[in-house]
Amino acid sequence: MNTLLRWLEDRTGLASACRGCLERPVPAGRCCLGVWPSVILFVFVVEAITGLVLWMYYSPSAQSAWESVYYVQHEVLGGAVLRGIHYHAGQVLLAALALYVLHAIFARAYRAPREVEFLLAVLLVLVTLGLLLTGDLLSWSQRGYWSTNVRTNFLLLIPGIGSALRKLAIGGPEMGHLTLTRFFALHAGLFSAALAALLWLHARAVWRADQIEAAGSGASPYWPGQSLRNASACAVALVVIAVLVATGTELGSPRDPIDAYAAARPDWYFIGVYQFANYFPGGLKIVPIFLVPGAIVLVFLAMPWVGRSRVGHVANVVIAAGLLIAAVVLSAISLAHDRANPSHQESLQAEHASAERVLELVKAKGIPTAGALALLWDDSKTQGPKLFKQHCASCHDYNGGERPMLAEKPSAPDLYDFASVQWLTGFLDLKQLAFNPPPEELSPSNRPKYFGNTKFQKGKMATFLKDDLPSLKKDIDDGPAQFRKLIEALAAESERASSTKPSEDTLALFEDFTCTSSGCHHFHGNGEKGAAPDLTGYGSREWLIGIISDPAHKRFYGAKNDRMPSYAPAGRPDQQVLTPRQVEMLAEWLRRQWYEPSATPAE
Repeated sequence: MNTLLRWLEDRTGLASACRGCLERPVPAGRCCLGVWPSVILFVFVVEAITGLVLWMYYSPSAQSAWESVYYVQHEVLGGAVLRGIHYHAGQVLLAALALYVLHAIFARAYRAPREVEFLLAVLLVLVTLGLLLTGDLLSWSQRGYWSTNVRTNFLLLIPGIGSALRKLAIGGPEMGHLTLTRFFALHAGLFSAALAALLWLHARAVWRADQIEAAGSGASPYWPGQSLRNASACAVALVVIAVLVATGTELGSPRDPIDAYAAARPDWYFIGVYQFANYFPGGLKIVPIFLVPGAIVLVFLAMPWVGRSRVGHVANVVIAAGLLIAAVVLSAISLAHDRANPSHQESLQAEHASAERVLELVKAKGIPTAGALALLWDDSKTQGPKLFKQHCASCHDYNGGERPMLAEKPSAPDLYDFASVQWLTGFLDLKQLAFNPPPEELSPSNRPKYFGNTKFQKGKMATFLKDDLPSLKKDIDDGPAQFRKLIEALAAESERASSTKPSEDTLALFEDFTCTSSGCHHFHGNGEKGAAPDLTGYGSREWLIGIISDPAHKRFYGAKNDRMPSYAPAGRPDQQVLTPRQVEMLAEWLRRQWYEPSATPAE
């Protein structure tokens, strides 16, 4: 063994180099500041190792990026921990660099002979920001995509060349596959190489500055004192990363270029800038986005020379402290504003729900060739509320469920729990059917639920409920109980196969209560067609698809239709507002008929 070690020493000089490192002098009083370079190098090595492993799985394509990250997160053994370490170590790296720069300013460790060391530390902060910003897009999730879209749009603020710069950054007029490949090249190639080169130069600058200071003041060997302090600091950094990993690293839902994510926000390091930019209108946002940060960078680069005098050093400390306080205050204001913003919280909840939903769908159905987004685009539970909000919520309420949607001025029936026994019971109650509170008295619990704000509030149905129904309940044997059976039979139509007729007793009920005998409704071959909505299959998937597609069809309201648009009328493709599949998803959502992990339709 000794022979081998002597041979290695003779050929490589490794043992001598190691002894030189351990015995090199460290200036007195450098113990605390001296740990930062080691911590930064350690975290960079963690980033490089985990990043290399992730690279082996990553596919930088618009149809496979999210899917490859999903595979790492949920299929690869230890993949979630690996991705969590890489993500959170990047945040720790930036925080360590920022603290290093601030510590150097407050401790006067940016002046001669450490000017180059300080300048390189500032450049390391900038390159690390570049790494984090480019890495943010690579998961190709909603949050990453739309946050990057907002940031790249800021380039348009630059006069003259803004549009060209944005096209250069994203690889074309719109974000897409080329954007992803460019950001991946910048992240894994340019910025990573630049960070490694700057770390090497920084280590040389630190070494040289230590030699100069050690020659002019008291010094001690690097081993064991400083080396143990550095190792302890690296261990603390590792614990911090582990704690952050334990909090989880959400993947989010795959990017949807059609459905903008309204809650897109920058990470913690730019929240203050984001809030600062909100105080500037339109084109003046170039000031907080580019001019002020650019000026701050120049100020930091000038600090080693400004700080040569006592006054200059005090000015540097005041500037650094002021910027730190401003960043904290602005970030706190932004976070408090978002917490109190219902729209922002709703968007966060919707994205969280989409992220959980796509995982359920992937586990149940696998990822199709078109990508995981295709699962969400074809999912009634996901698309139903979006379609309802976009096309229905201006008139209809959906006052129930996990995410109620209330129209500003409701002018059509509330469709939550439509065609259920409870809904029909209220509908066939004149007081509820025609209920129409004044606009100033509207509240979630005090709203028109049926025809209270339509022309039907005084129509034939309301007249029947007022004048005819009370006497029918008296004339028919056990009238109230029979009327209850009629409601239950009508509610049952929503689950009945279209080819299956109800019993003769049920048909007789609809005739006894004049639903089919007064020239109004058609019901399984009884009564007229076109006078009022056909009750055959009332509330079923097929029935809802029909009325959403064309409420003016003679099967439903015909010429009496009250303002409801035809979203997909048969034979008129030029008038289609929704595709047939979108109509189906909207109908399925209203029925709460979608896939659930239990493998049974939602009730």
